[in-house]
Amino acid sequence: MKTLLRIRRRLGPRGFAGALVVAAFLITRALAVAATHAGAAQMTPPKVAQWRWFENRSDLFPGPPPSPLLAPLVRWDANFYIALARNGYPPPHAGPNHFLAFFPLYGLLVRAAARVVGNVFWAAFLLSNLCALLAALLLVALGRFARPADGLRAAVLFLASPGAHFFAYPYTEALFAALLAATLLLLRSERLLLASLPAAAASASRSPGVAGAVALFAHALEVHAGSARARALAAAAVSLAGLLAFMVWCHIAQGDALAFVHMQALHGRHLRLLGPLRALIAFDADPDYYLVTFASLYVAARMIRRTPSWAWATAAFLVLLPMATGTLQAMIRYQAANVPLICGVPLLARGRRFWWLVLACGALMAFEAWLFGKGIGHY
Repeated sequence: MKTLLRIRRRLGPRGFAGALVVAAFLITRALAVAATHAGAAQMTPPKVAQWRWFENRSDLFPGPPPSPLLAPLVRWDANFYIALARNGYPPPHAGPNHFLAFFPLYGLLVRAAARVVGNVFWAAFLLSNLCALLAALLLVALGRFARPADGLRAAVLFLASPGAHFFAYPYTEALFAALLAATLLLLRSERLLLASLPAAAASASRSPGVAGAVALFAHALEVHAGSARARALAAAAVSLAGLLAFMVWCHIAQGDALAFVHMQALHGRHLRLLGPLRALIAFDADPDYYLVTFASLYVAARMIRRTPSWAWATAAFLVLLPMATGTLQAMIRYQAANVPLICGVPLLARGRRFWWLVLACGALMAFEAWLFGKGIGHY
């Protein structure tokens, strides 16, 4: 304890908080990768055959294979993002073009990073992990709703949440979380036009990326001055630029501005008014999905009277949007990147209860990573 106090005095409050976040980042990333490898070591022979990567095996296994260290991290959607980073979107062809269900920003950034790193898999791994670290550092400031220490708690919970293992994989969750955290932090300081820039990038990263626009629109409804409301509405409009650019490209290159919507619908992702209710009674997901879903709904509801409208509205939007498709599948992954929701947890769980919650979440994350590595579809 005395050593920690000396380190704190030497680094200062901000430096000490940053050092703790880096330590939590290293511990949780090591846990996620180790659990994934432990699962991969126990794959059945059919699963081994399913995920064996040899050069140019198919459109989803393009080019040379990843290194043994990274191979278990590349599953399901990660294959699409790696293929997009290597080859871009396929031209129009007969039959469904499944790549159009995936937004372009992550693949473009991985391609750019690969030119520096020299390997697309390592580029994706470094990009995802650096974005996760950046998002956690931003949460230290963003999560200070009631007490300064709540920000640090939110950052640690973010890194240990049940779906946080996806931050180590070639998935978009870490990138989206970093962009959304930057958006909300700039919004909180009333720099609305600046906030619209990372929000616009987020809208080009994945379909829930419009959450930045939701936050800015909720803020616009809350302010009373006409000029301030106009700035917030203008920022909300700008924050959709990434999505609109992707729609324009889809129209020009694919002949369908809503191609990504149609591809997601082909995979059962239809938005329905009663979708959240259907998701709860569909019973098409395992108990851990229900656990995370009910916990997320509870936190989002309790945030309404404890946080600004931009925080609880964005948190609720990110909970209800995937549920509106009528299924709880992938809810664990989606809620890992629900930055405002995670910032709300330290308001409800205090003291030792919070740290017991972090340990429970970290254990569940390790279990989910083990299932992922084993080739069981908890994605």
